[in-house]
Amino acid sequence: MLSLSQEMDLSHHSSQADFAHHLMSSICGEHRLETSCRDRLNFHYEGIRLPRKRLAMGKIGYGAGVCINTSNLRAYSISLPIQGKQILNVRGAEYTSNCDKGLILSNNEFQDLVIDKDCIKYQVVIPEHSMQQVLAELLHQPIDCPIVFNPEMNLNADNSLLVWWKNIDNFLSLRAQFKGMQGMQLWSEDYENFLIKALLLSQENNYSEILRTLCNQYEPEYLRKIRNFIQQHAHENICADDLHRIAGVSKTKLYEEFQHYYGTSPLSFLRKYRLQQIHQILSHSSNKKLSISKLAYDWGFNHLGRFSQEYREEFGESPSETKNKIC
Repeated sequence: MLSLSQEMDLSHHSSQADFAHHLMSSICGEHRLETSCRDRLNFHYEGIRLPRKRLAMGKIGYGAGVCINTSNLRAYSISLPIQGKQILNVRGAEYTSNCDKGLILSNNEFQDLVIDKDCIKYQVVIPEHSMQQVLAELLHQPIDCPIVFNPEMNLNADNSLLVWWKNIDNFLSLRAQFKGMQGMQLWSEDYENFLIKALLLSQENNYSEILRTLCNQYEPEYLRKIRNFIQQHAHENICADDLHRIAGVSKTKLYEEFQHYYGTSPLSFLRKYRLQQIHQILSHSSNKKLSISKLAYDWGFNHLGRFSQEYREEFGESPSETKNKIC
């Protein structure tokens, strides 16, 4: 067994299935690797292990079709294909994962993960004890039951998950620079805690209801009212004066506290929500006659050129490119 407990830089290539199996067992936990190409893989893993919570992030490809069987990972393996696809079978259900849908393999579950030969994916591995430690700190109480996530991460349905993965993408693109930064032992735990907390709060799990209650204790009631109003009336014309009137507080307080709790202004939140709804419709509609222009107008975008630009900035592709993936 390879021991990477002290190794931060994880860069490995091999054609041997045994090497890939041993390496990945040391990163994400014990599992079985099945493939018909045991000595003809094009396996590669490029990543980094952070020193405090032992969180590992990397990009992985096997170069051949493989099946991963797990039952006791002792970690959470979170992945998102950059290209290709993978299929997870767990709890009698099947989940197909591509660039729009990630997967979470929770600990202590029998799972089969089938990875296509052309699949290259980002992978984040969080040790079980680190996940439990952060959750216990959030709840101010010990964790009695194992944390079990919904296996499917739908990036189109939840913008916070998209932001989470973009953060991983940015970090890995700067991996070489981060490795050389002074004081990683001092700052890495803050970053690891951020990633774990954001995942716990964004991805549905068996503690989500408790976490939502905790969040609501801190979020002012008038902000929840504004957020709910925006989501319920996003089809309609909404202006800043409408939100100010509903909030019942000064404009300065509304904008400052909205920015503090949601990281954006109320009108930017509205724009992003509308874009997400349009993206959701285009991603799932097989209607070839669906008019993108009408869809944009229906959701409050009156300038089509600006709409297309904002859509591309948000999703990295044009509305027609999203539509053509389905049609």
